[in-house]
Amino acid sequence: PSAPGVAENETTRERFDVAWEQFAAAVRHARSRVADQPGAGLTPSQFRLLAALEDAPSLTVGELARAAGVSSPTATRMLDGLEQDGIVKRERDAEDRRRMAVRPTAKGRRELAKAQERVAGAREQIYAQLTPDERAQAERLLPRLAEAIEQL
Repeated sequence: PSAPGVAENETTRERFDVAWEQFAAAVRHARSRVADQPGAGLTPSQFRLLAALEDAPSLTVGELARAAGVSSPTATRMLDGLEQDGIVKRERDAEDRRRMAVRPTAKGRRELAKAQERVAGAREQIYAQLTPDERAQAERLLPRLAEAIEQL
């Protein structure tokens, strides 16, 4: 026979696993829906890349990749497309000519502002669907989950 509480802990763990999978699937589906919308603008990955430039207007590709949470080769491929679309420009760093600096263009800043508005609108819709107790729980839990994920 199981020790007291073991079955309860397994059930709690199973419910957590199901909830986690539901949440992860919802995030994937939301990302897919955004990318499939006509005139959607920036993809979520492009948004993170450009948002990283907002805090530091000139970063190397490696620095930008780390800030956006992608690999350097992925950042390079994304930047190729963003540069072709006139969203960013890459140029030699004025202080270290061996390095390439990435900067948003005026168009890139406009696209980022539009994407930030969409993200804020989506966040507001989610917030409005939660009860005050759920909002308080989310406020406590989301930073803790972010911290736990960062430690993986």
